[in-house]
Amino acid sequence: MAGRNALVRCDAAAVSEALVARLTADGLRVTVVPPGADPDGAVADAARDGGLDVLVCAVARPPEAAFPRADPARWYAGVTVCLTPAFRLARAAAPALRRSGAGRLVFLGGGWTAVDRPRTTAAGAVEGALVALTKTLARDLGPDAVTVNEVVTDPAAPPSPAVVAAAVSYLCGEAAGSVVGQLLTVGRGGPLRP
Repeated sequence: MAGRNALVRCDAAAVSEALVARLTADGLRVTVVPPGADPDGAVADAARDGGLDVLVCAVARPPEAAFPRADPARWYAGVTVCLTPAFRLARAAAPALRRSGAGRLVFLGGGWTAVDRPRTTAAGAVEGALVALTKTLARDLGPDAVTVNEVVTDPAAPPSPAVVAAAVSYLCGEAAGSVVGQLLTVGRGGPLRP
């Protein structure tokens, strides 16, 4: 992976540090997207020197709340705030990833873990949308040699940041060039879902 450029957005400091350390050790030049940064500007800055080959983007979870009593505006706003950065970064990065010839887009999320717990309707909406985004972007960008996948962790039993970084490293590497549209679950197990 030497000489390739990566953009990382992850608000969890320990995971972000592990991702930067691992991808840098893999030979990538890594730029971190700070919270609240403009996605288009972040992608343009990262791609300025040699293009953009890798985007890693974590998605936050809305706070737990009972759905029947949820204020609709707050519920929708919570879902939107969590999902929008991933959508905007992926959209901004897609042209550069297509030009890469071997682009990698890796989301970090919770897969279907939210559906097993109460008070997680908003989180389930975010995670379900992220799964759909992963699958449809894999379909849309795959013909241009861009792989799109998701590393899934369960917030109730999270793996170490080093384990998350190792999974991302694999999906960004040459060996995963045929891994497309998959949810790679890491951690200590739990319910098995497609």
